[in-house]
Amino acid sequence: MARPTTPPGFQKPSMETRFHIDYDWWQQSGKDIDLHIQQLCDEIGDIEFHAAEAGGDNVDWVDPFSAHVVSVDQAQYAFLMACSNSPDFITDRTTLVEAIFRTLLASGNRPMTPVEIAMRIDRPAETILRTLSGVTVYKGLRPYLGD
Repeated sequence: MARPTTPPGFQKPSMETRFHIDYDWWQQSGKDIDLHIQQLCDEIGDIEFHAAEAGGDNVDWVDPFSAHVVSVDQAQYAFLMACSNSPDFITDRTTLVEAIFRTLLASGNRPMTPVEIAMRIDRPAETILRTLSGVTVYKGLRPYLGD
């Protein structure tokens, strides 16, 4: 069996690699991230979530943790306002992949290093890096290659 080839210019992710949610991965996999976000809010419970229709204007949102200003779509903005502030948003029982996904969503998908993510979810940065560096892409969590 042939081994997968590494794309030209690809470097193995490190502690300095920033990760983000790759929205193209969601489209290419035929999954609806807005539906996933709405289900996530329903799972948290007792939170009213109203995602705006697709194609709406983007909104500037300020990450309360880092004070970075990020442009997000209407569905993400609704999520950020309604769901990400819940005390049950990330708990000790939240799986690692889900905690990383929720953390990136809650930051407006601002790319973060494993160390930055670890500070937010109180999990080891080494474990986060190993999880995100594997062959399997979970929930579109990929290294950020820049614009």
